[in-house]
Amino acid sequence: MGTLRRYSLFGKKGAGNAIIACVDGTSFHGGLADRWKGIVSLYALAKATGRDFRIRYTFPFDLTELQIPANYDWRLREGEWSNRISHVCLKRVIGEPSFLRMVRLPQDKQIHCYANRDWLDEINTHYHTAYTWGNLFEELFQPTEHVRKALASYQAILPESYIAVAFRLQNLFGDFTEYEYAPTNAARQKEITQLCRSYLEQLYAEKKKPILVTSDSKLFSQEMADLPFVICSKGQAAHADTTQDAPCEQYLKSFVDFYLLANAEEVYCAGTKEMYPSEFPQYAAKVHNRPFTRVRLD
Repeated sequence: MGTLRRYSLFGKKGAGNAIIACVDGTSFHGGLADRWKGIVSLYALAKATGRDFRIRYTFPFDLTELQIPANYDWRLREGEWSNRISHVCLKRVIGEPSFLRMVRLPQDKQIHCYANRDWLDEINTHYHTAYTWGNLFEELFQPTEHVRKALASYQAILPESYIAVAFRLQNLFGDFTEYEYAPTNAARQKEITQLCRSYLEQLYAEKKKPILVTSDSKLFSQEMADLPFVICSKGQAAHADTTQDAPCEQYLKSFVDFYLLANAEEVYCAGTKEMYPSEFPQYAAKVHNRPFTRVRLD
């Protein structure tokens, strides 16, 4: 209902028939990777159908605090947003595996859309386009100066060539609030730590290159940090869909991790049976078309 209250019969008719990607907290959105999947897919659809594209991203932070336009200016201009119900086609396609509900959009209305899935292959097939996820992402986004400064602190200690391993623990170590996931017991935490350390040792023995480790658990990262060939992404992360009042630095960590992963020579997502097979590192690898490998540790 929160979304519908924003519209009225006599509201302001905004400009044009743009597709507007909406991330405003009135719907489930998912994590950062899901949000980017939806945004990039909607941008591809706008390009394929000759429409303008805008992003209205305000939850739980304003996206322009951490990302700004690169080659395409997606920011809403003053007066563009329409809240007249007769001029808006509202689409909620959260979790929708197919983009077919987005075909034959009305040409005389703005499209306000909530989406969090990757439709790029379907869009390329349907419209005979050849878009790639990485190219579209880089057309849309570049990091703000705040993010660049954080990245520079890692670039100063990372070699030019490194590999990256992402571990997604959710709340297994009790230090990352996400939905209702419960911590595991201390004995299993110790087992998970040893399995992951052993994997990193084996990977280094094989690759002979420094390893960047990213994780949503600060405690887990501390357990990996004493390995001499590992450089850990520091700080405590916050989940974009479940933590609404964290300081900006906690949301910043995910953006920094994403760009660090994207710049790695190879990207891995490793985890035990309890750990989440995250698509976050998979989509980071897509930015520069890096090899991506998923590894099960038990």
